[in-house]
Amino acid sequence: MDLESLKEFATPRQCQVIDAVILYGSNNKAAEALNVDKRGLIRTLKRAKEKAAKQGWSPDHGMVHATCEPFQVKGVSTLYDADGNKKAEWVKTNLKQQSQEAALQAFADSLIEELPKYKPLPYKPIKDLPEQLTAYVIGDAHIGMKVTKERNGDADWNLEIAERVTVGAIESLIKASGGSDTALMCDLGDFGHSDSLNNTTSSNTTHMDMDGDYGDSIAAQVRVYRRSIDLMLKSHNKVILMMVRGNHNSSTARCMNVMLQSFYESEPRVEVLDNVHKFQHITYGNNLLVTHHGDRMKPQRAFEYAARSLAKDWILDHKHLLMGHVHHHTAVEIGGMLCETFQALPAGDAWHSDSGYGAKRTMSAIVYDRQHGEVQRHKVGIDQLEDAA
Repeated sequence: MDLESLKEFATPRQCQVIDAVILYGSNNKAAEALNVDKRGLIRTLKRAKEKAAKQGWSPDHGMVHATCEPFQVKGVSTLYDADGNKKAEWVKTNLKQQSQEAALQAFADSLIEELPKYKPLPYKPIKDLPEQLTAYVIGDAHIGMKVTKERNGDADWNLEIAERVTVGAIESLIKASGGSDTALMCDLGDFGHSDSLNNTTSSNTTHMDMDGDYGDSIAAQVRVYRRSIDLMLKSHNKVILMMVRGNHNSSTARCMNVMLQSFYESEPRVEVLDNVHKFQHITYGNNLLVTHHGDRMKPQRAFEYAARSLAKDWILDHKHLLMGHVHHHTAVEIGGMLCETFQALPAGDAWHSDSGYGAKRTMSAIVYDRQHGEVQRHKVGIDQLEDAA
């Protein structure tokens, strides 16, 4: 593709990236010159090409008739003669339509473009750590939710409390578990309370009571992720972040996942698992851990999915399904897999309180031995955390 011609359809930032690729001759050299991650640069080029194609310009595919803003191409029909020569072409357009998830993805990609390369801190491996994985299991955190005990819930909950309590629980559980070779920050979904500027859930039908705006919630969530990872790096040689997409934050979690993957790309001790699928899993030695938020998903059906889709890992002795969503603890063993839902730290809001729902407010850490499966479990409750504040 003629990159110079692509600039006609590109944003100023995209033009800067295109000029660097032309000047230096490769994506790697251009990324180094601009001091940005290579993945972010490639996404920038891809998005510029997609925008041009939507306006009818993609010479590599025979599309050379561009449409104008605010229209975009919705289809191209080409008529060829018997010898395969193009006789006529029809370009069909319509007004632009962009989903919220696509808009959020574009927002995330634009932030990635500007992120400087992450420089890992000096590090010496922590010696004598057991060959174990400690999973810090975060039930629905609902960061951004606003609950006032006097008016609409069981207790107070806001951005300040959510951030302080969630990080405090992680810190307490790290001390209790004593450290291991690998840490898994297992966010079981609904880490954020809303999924849009309109303060609605992912279905865009239910309005949420929020403390601050959407941006305040995202900023707090990022701080919790990063502070928690920093704490884990002090007691573990490797940290894995598993961000499950919930019914309150599906699009936001996807975009934040992409941003954090880019941010930690140069940190060999941190792995951010991709969350494009609502089911996620990892293996650790003789352990298979499977996660799903739990919305519209019963343990039996989740077990059937895991048994069918993860057949090559089914030979492992220790299989554990971890889910959130219901905010209370349940456990049942199905076909050799422990299927479990976990409690959450947030206060119950007015709807849950009025409906009679309620459960203990806790966070758990589970220690898995590489060979023997779960060998320890630790739990911290809201009272302990509030007393320590």
